[in-house]
Amino acid sequence: MSTYQTAFADFPMPERQLKPRTRGLSMMIDWGMGLQRQADLLDSTSQWIDFAKIAAGIARFMPRAVLADKLEHYRAHGISTSPGGLFAEVAMKMRRFEDYVAQAMDVGFTGIEISDNLLDMTLAEKAAAIRHAKSRGLKVFGEVGRKDAVQDAAAFLADVANCLDSGADWIFLEASELYAEGVIRQDLIAKLAERFPAERLIYELPVVIIPGISRDFKHQTATWLVRELGTDVNLANLEWDELYITELVRRGFAGDKSHPQGVYRMAGF
Repeated sequence: MSTYQTAFADFPMPERQLKPRTRGLSMMIDWGMGLQRQADLLDSTSQWIDFAKIAAGIARFMPRAVLADKLEHYRAHGISTSPGGLFAEVAMKMRRFEDYVAQAMDVGFTGIEISDNLLDMTLAEKAAAIRHAKSRGLKVFGEVGRKDAVQDAAAFLADVANCLDSGADWIFLEASELYAEGVIRQDLIAKLAERFPAERLIYELPVVIIPGISRDFKHQTATWLVRELGTDVNLANLEWDELYITELVRRGFAGDKSHPQGVYRMAGF
């Protein structure tokens, strides 16, 4: 059990699981930060990071020793790691997926993401990839959704079910599908929340490198998800400097009184 202590600890806050958490999970996206910045970050915020993803194919370009040290630092702070799903897609296209999995394990990754953002893949092929990674002892994030199109709700839900049935530990829900053209697909999110266990779904937030996406929209989206699905909604694609503001959003302490179990309600606002 974590012994994490904060300043001002006698001020009551809405309760939330400390690590190791099973709900209210946060994935931080790592764009290749250096080891010294990582060390500073973990000293300050490791309690609010459950997963770290080395984004896209960045792991391919990092010095191996640096990557190995980075992954070990995350592991020492109770943070599971995975490379970006697009790297796995490239490996599959090259027919080198099993080699990719072996090398990911060898360098120190504890998890792996199986996606079909751009690669055309049948449900059976995706299931086989998930089962292979699980057989090697990795935690598996099945990602559902395309970056180049928007699926109908039935196909999206079937993909989620297939990933879970195949053994995926968690499902990343692709941001490009959840927030098509800057509009939150509230109907799809409601169906996901109704059909699947909340602790297995991780809602990606849109990253600001996507044209038309601003930090303001990302913050509004996180606030909406917390308000609609609760403090313990699982969130992905947090930047290193968004960890504390996201924790404020989760506790209803971010200048928005709409959170039904938030700090402001607790304080009597």
